[in-house]
Amino acid sequence: MNRSRLTEEFEVGSFGSGGELAVLSGFVHPVRGPVVCPAARLVAGWLGRRGVACRVVEGGSLPAGRGGRLHATTYLDLDGSVTGIAVVAPTAPASLAAAEAVRVWSATLRTRRVIVCAAEPDCGNGAGFPAQRPERFRGSAQCAGAAATAATVRQYLERGDTVLALGAEGGWEGCVPVVDVSGARALQVGDPERLSFVQRPCAPVEEVAGILAVLRARFPMLRGQHPDQWCYRSSDRGRGIRAVVESSDLVLASEGDLPGPRSVTFGGLESLTPELLAPVATLGVIAPLRVGAAGGDATDAVIDVVGGLGPLSVVHHRSVTSVRSDVHARASRGS
Repeated sequence: MNRSRLTEEFEVGSFGSGGELAVLSGFVHPVRGPVVCPAARLVAGWLGRRGVACRVVEGGSLPAGRGGRLHATTYLDLDGSVTGIAVVAPTAPASLAAAEAVRVWSATLRTRRVIVCAAEPDCGNGAGFPAQRPERFRGSAQCAGAAATAATVRQYLERGDTVLALGAEGGWEGCVPVVDVSGARALQVGDPERLSFVQRPCAPVEEVAGILAVLRARFPMLRGQHPDQWCYRSSDRGRGIRAVVESSDLVLASEGDLPGPRSVTFGGLESLTPELLAPVATLGVIAPLRVGAAGGDATDAVIDVVGGLGPLSVVHHRSVTSVRSDVHARASRGS
């Protein structure tokens, strides 16, 4: 990129009347041809926060004539296409602000990786534990183990057992929640010989195993759900997040979901400042990336704009646990 990088300014026609800067989302360079400027929204937001009137102008041919001045940095991407940052100033005084914007954002240009944690979110709450799943997580909208666990709960209740739901808050009517190890130590039951357990679907398996160890020591007659029915989605997501954090210089996450000291809360594209992005060679993203609980997933938008700040490699990372339930059948075939 650096060998093909070119920063320049030259006179062009003006983009309409008024003193607004025109931040270009693309333009046709007189020598290099079509240029895409995916970071235009970042540049415009940065200017706006500094009180500089500006607007994003869709890409196309530069206006002919005089009256405007283009400030731009362009470079050749791996596929031979041209990417850049470009601002047109309508007046000489405004040209200073345009030049400063291009200078500051050009300093962020570098080859980067974006590593996206693509592990599925957990299942949410409710009897069937339906997941509030963004579009990127296709497939069943319900925990794979929820239906089987619900049937197991009914079976245990019908035989008169006290049923413990192990792990995170939530469960089925009639179950006694045991959220953590301290809850397992404090648990009091009427008949310790009629006691069964299930995993609350999408409770981390590691936490459930710790709770179960305490319960088995206290209640030797405890019976429970076969591990084939356990849900590993939350554990898989936790491993995926840890892998992304360990590999990244900076991690973007939704509010309340910060996974470590190198992570920051995503506050929208306007929160992606030059100072934040310039030193980052590997950017982690914990998808879905939202602003507020009701916000849409901004993961793709982040990838798009960061792709305008140097050649970009996008890596989707996930950890998937599969349960093999045919152990005896396989053993019989092998004997």
